[in-house]
Amino acid sequence: MSNTLIAVLAALMSLLPLSAVAAESDADKQEWAAWYQRSVELRRLDQRAMARELAQAGRQVPIKPVPHDKFGFDPDQPVGFYSTDAGRRVADIVLSYQTPSGGWSKRVDMSSHFRRRGEAFGLSKGYQPTFDNYATSTQMHVLARAYAATGEDKYRAAFRRALDLILDAQMPNGGWPQSYPLDGGYHNLITYNDKSQVNLLELLRPVVEASAPYDLATAEQRNRAANALIRGVQCLLITQVVIGGELTIWGAQHDPFTLAPAAARAFEPAALASQESAEILLFLMDLPQPPAAVVQAVEAAMRWFRARQLAGVRWDKLKGELVNDESAKPHWARFYDPVSQEPVFGDRDGAVYTQVSQVSLERRLGYGWYSTAPAKLEKAFTAWKQTLAQKP
Repeated sequence: MSNTLIAVLAALMSLLPLSAVAAESDADKQEWAAWYQRSVELRRLDQRAMARELAQAGRQVPIKPVPHDKFGFDPDQPVGFYSTDAGRRVADIVLSYQTPSGGWSKRVDMSSHFRRRGEAFGLSKGYQPTFDNYATSTQMHVLARAYAATGEDKYRAAFRRALDLILDAQMPNGGWPQSYPLDGGYHNLITYNDKSQVNLLELLRPVVEASAPYDLATAEQRNRAANALIRGVQCLLITQVVIGGELTIWGAQHDPFTLAPAAARAFEPAALASQESAEILLFLMDLPQPPAAVVQAVEAAMRWFRARQLAGVRWDKLKGELVNDESAKPHWARFYDPVSQEPVFGDRDGAVYTQVSQVSLERRLGYGWYSTAPAKLEKAFTAWKQTLAQKP
């Protein structure tokens, strides 16, 4: 562990606890206004660049990119891969899909061809760019390795531009929206869904430590990243939901101002979210020398998970129901009511039910209402407690 990261965590200890309400003072309001204005500027940058491309190409409507859920390339290739022709091609195609604002869209094939003049950066008007579905963070991992392999400045410059976007996108309260420049609606909420914020924090940590291959940020960016890492962890701590005086877990999204869990799509209600909370816990348990507030957060969340695990059943995706299975891993519902802490299930019409059988067949079969994802916490928690016990 680097001295820089130790200093960051020490600063985190000194700054806790934070107020649970954002934008209370004039200074706070000015900070939020500046954050929003930066989004407007970046959106205009993207729009003007596309308008120029369309004019040059003689088109009225952008070309649609080729869809791909996982970008079309292996994001875990080692540094050495990017010294090959195949690796350079992947890195250069990734470069071609970087928005002028600095990020990338989701569900786009970035392996088959270079982005053409007038080709949209994403498949929809929203999510251009986004942090959803591992977008932007995945491409930054590629660029860091490509620069380490080749030393070509174009990869470093693109990484730095993306890092600036991430740092600009962080809310004054420490959270990140799903997309920035802002798209509106639930995309503007603090987003833990699909590991969105955790991915960004996991990326910032080696930047702060200047660990290869992430040692390509400027000194100023590293300082900003250290501050962002502190505030990002603070955000996790102040959004952990308290019910009846007890810390529980987190929502998939949180309101930026009240910090309460918030709804997203019609079938995703404002609720406690087990899958996202499990990822947050794994991140918190990976922090070295955690301050007392982090320890408290982890232990409380683990108590919550242990109290709600279901044994002897599994979620049958083909039937859209729980079935008996004594050999199955423990299961948890996807969502829990933020008051009663009982499982809840949403539908496309916005209705929220207490039984999954009440949900339409299309949504029962098309969404993972139960999950085993939190089962991996037990082993990690045991190892974490042993590590804490060894600390002086």
